[in-house]
Amino acid sequence: MLFFIDESWQSTQDGKYKVGVLSAIQIKSHDFNECSKQIYELKIKNLGYRAGDLEIKGREILRNYLFELESKGIKSKELNLVRDILTYMQTLGIKLFASIVFSKKEIDLACANVNQLERPFFFLFERIDLFMKENYPGLMAKLIFDDRGIQFNKKISKSVSNFFHKSSIGQEFDTIIKVPFFAISTENVGIQMADIVAHILGSRFTGDKKQIEFFKKVKSLEFISRTLVDIRGKMLQLLGFKVVKEKEAGDLFSPGRTV
Repeated sequence: MLFFIDESWQSTQDGKYKVGVLSAIQIKSHDFNECSKQIYELKIKNLGYRAGDLEIKGREILRNYLFELESKGIKSKELNLVRDILTYMQTLGIKLFASIVFSKKEIDLACANVNQLERPFFFLFERIDLFMKENYPGLMAKLIFDDRGIQFNKKISKSVSNFFHKSSIGQEFDTIIKVPFFAISTENVGIQMADIVAHILGSRFTGDKKQIEFFKKVKSLEFISRTLVDIRGKMLQLLGFKVVKEKEAGDLFSPGRTV
């Protein structure tokens, strides 16, 4: 099972806070080649034959002025492409996961300390592991991050691998391959789709109401666990989207920690 992971940072309407989203989309391995083909054809359908190899990024394809044009009755080819992609994701049965961080400034989601794991990563892995245990017991999840260069990749790889190998709680996430992989976003539709999801979620949590149509589509694809967990004294279903408080986001998991 493939899980493509990307992040997005945006500012709230008043500029006082930053909203960071670490998103993951799940695609079955045997669906990926066909998925790549279909996204390629959707790009051509909406943007023209030269757009087949175009990298789609949330901040560009969901620009504010495109919504302004639609409010005046001028349909946007870019927004229609996003609509088609989200509809196709629903057809494939793709599930979505995300850690959403509110902060007064951007928090490093690049695993600067390779011996510790930031909470947003932990919450994402926790949900992916539960999804696999509930739906695909016996199979393994492969984490695929956006390739951002050797130094970034090295920090992510070491931090994630150390967490899975050395921390007691990380060892319990035994449905996830313990070494992450990396993909070049220009060539990988999985990363591009994760970027779109991250941008839509970030826009919603910054208070941008223009994208409510897209948020509803993304929300409908959110993983919802069948397992009840204790959340602040109440037994509730664990949801795929986790809002992380600023003080939690800065807290780190290190080898040997269990809580």
